[in-house]
Amino acid sequence: MTSTPRYIAIADALRADIDAQVFPQGSYLPSEAKLTERFRVAPGTIRRALNVLVDEGTLSSRRGAKKTVIRNPKQAAQFNEFHSFAQWAYGQGKTPGGLVIKQEWVTASPEDLRLMDIAPDTHVLSVVRKRTIDGKAALLEHTHYPERVGLLVENLAPDLPSVTNALLTEYSIEFVAADHVFSVGTANDEESRILEISPGSPLLLHKRVSRDRFGLVLEHSEDKYLQGSVALAVTNTQANNPLSWTEEERLHS
Repeated sequence: MTSTPRYIAIADALRADIDAQVFPQGSYLPSEAKLTERFRVAPGTIRRALNVLVDEGTLSSRRGAKKTVIRNPKQAAQFNEFHSFAQWAYGQGKTPGGLVIKQEWVTASPEDLRLMDIAPDTHVLSVVRKRTIDGKAALLEHTHYPERVGLLVENLAPDLPSVTNALLTEYSIEFVAADHVFSVGTANDEESRILEISPGSPLLLHKRVSRDRFGLVLEHSEDKYLQGSVALAVTNTQANNPLSWTEEERLHS
C-alpha cells in the first residue's frame, strides 16, 4: 500500500489545527522554522505543505510574509479532483440513479474527431442517459465514447448508477481528469418530455472531455441539469484560479 506523502500529512495536520481553532481565521501560522522543528522534516517539505493550503484558499499567499489563515479549510469537492456525477452524489449522502434512454453506434462527427483524436469514418457509441438523485430527475447526459470504450459501455446494464465506477471495477479504466465548460440553455421538446418539465425550461449546460492517466480521451459529453438540482462552488486565490472565462461554449482538444 502506498503511504501518504509527508507534506500531505503535514497539510492535513495543519488543516485539522485550523478546524479546531488552534489557528483561527486572521491568525498567523508559526514560522517555517518552528513548523520544521515540530514535524521534524526539511524546510522544503514544510513549504510544499503550506503551498497545498495556499492553493486551496485556506492561507494567504503573500510572498515573504507570514502565512495568515484567511478561511476555514475547504470542504467541497474541488475542480482539480475528478468526481463523476454518481461519486459526487454519494459524497453528498444522496442516491444517484441512471437509465439509458437511447444507445446507438454513429459515425464520428467533426466534433468527435476534434475532441477525441480519432480517425475519420470511425464509429462512436452515442448514449443518452437520464440521471436521478434520490429518485428525482436531475439531468440528461448525451455522451460519446470512442470505440475502445464504447465496446465495453454498450454491454453494461442500462440502469447502472455509475458507468464511471463500473468501468473502473470491471475493466480497470480510470477517469482521472476532465475539461469543463458551463453555460445556460433551455429544454427542447424531447428533453422536456424525458425530464418531465415544460418546454423552454432553463437548464445548466455542462460540456466535458474526460481522460485517463495517460491523457487518452475516454468520453466527451454534454450534460443538461435541471434548475435547482445542483449548484457550483469554486474557490479561487491569487495563487490558484481553476476557472477562466471563454466566449465559446465548445471545448478544445
